[in-house]
Amino acid sequence: MSCLFCLGMRRSILVALVLTVLAALAAVLLHRPYALRPGDLLFQVSEGGMSEAIETATSGNYSHVAILDGSWTGGVWEATPQGGVVRTPLRTFLKESARDAEGRPMVSVRRVRGDIDRRDILRRARALAGRPYDFAFMPGDSTLYCSELVYECFRDSAGAPLFTAIPMTFKGPDGEILPYWVRHYEAMGLPVPEGAPGTNPNDLSRDPLLEDVPVRW
Repeated sequence: MSCLFCLGMRRSILVALVLTVLAALAAVLLHRPYALRPGDLLFQVSEGGMSEAIETATSGNYSHVAILDGSWTGGVWEATPQGGVVRTPLRTFLKESARDAEGRPMVSVRRVRGDIDRRDILRRARALAGRPYDFAFMPGDSTLYCSELVYECFRDSAGAPLFTAIPMTFKGPDGEILPYWVRHYEAMGLPVPEGAPGTNPNDLSRDPLLEDVPVRW
């Protein structure tokens, strides 16, 4: 009886150890960025006047989006006011993000559902490198803003955009154009393009074509 009891105890301990290891492995895979794939979209919460104006006008937390180029040790393609369309190291991108209460980067990951040609997406992004930033947020020219870069890069096999342009808004909750955008466009001598077709990180993040990728940085 004692031998059988010891054997049973050993099996129970072994099973418990295996389950513990599997649980730890699952936690690592879910909460660390090892599951990232090229072409994933990284939605960033950031700080500053323009960021806050974008978040307020588009009713969300995100003010920026980038395209992952490579794995979690690689970089991202993004369109920034400072450099236009550039490839930024992922670590730098995360460092420039706002932080949560635990000090972690406030960056969410979304992925297009189904099969897509990720190499084609990144090829388009590389071809657009060096384009100036689109401070006017207007379509149809050689400049690009962050979600416009995504719009241009993500296309189907026929070359049509995967995502849909929507009427842009620069208004606050009171229905008035936000003061930031009034000053922004007055400085450029342009009218605010309220209602013009465009994209933004928040509406893009809610697109049904995308699924959430659980990552804890």
